[in-house]
Amino acid sequence: MRIILGVSAGIAAYKACELLRLLKESGHDVRVVPTPDALRFVGEPTWAALSGQPVTVTPWESVHEVPHVRLGQEADLVFVAPATADLLARAAAGMAGDLLTAVLLTARCPVVYAPAMYTEMWEHAATQAAVTTLRQRG
Repeated sequence: MRIILGVSAGIAAYKACELLRLLKESGHDVRVVPTPDALRFVGEPTWAALSGQPVTVTPWESVHEVPHVRLGQEADLVFVAPATADLLARAAAGMAGDLLTAVLLTARCPVVYAPAMYTEMWEHAATQAAVTTLRQRG
């Protein structure tokens, strides 16, 4: 299975390293697409070493390959972990300000979000509205 592991900028990003390891051990082809700020928590070399794949952060890398479209179209699953309140809001609004959110707009496969944030942020009406919108889209 071809999986895109999207990583947003939350302290729980370090837990995505273990998720990546488990997915790889299960035989999946995993490509990590972190947001630029996610790299403040876990660096690009770590993702590349664990995945065995290049890490793409911006749609401006390998422009001839149109990564913001190709990655989403070729994936069998997109798994976003952690999915911060910010990422959930941007995904629900259809914003594509970075490669990960652009991939979310082009994905034609199931998208799974693993929310991770402070309880107050999770309970906020804006976050709940974003989650409701994403759930309604499937």
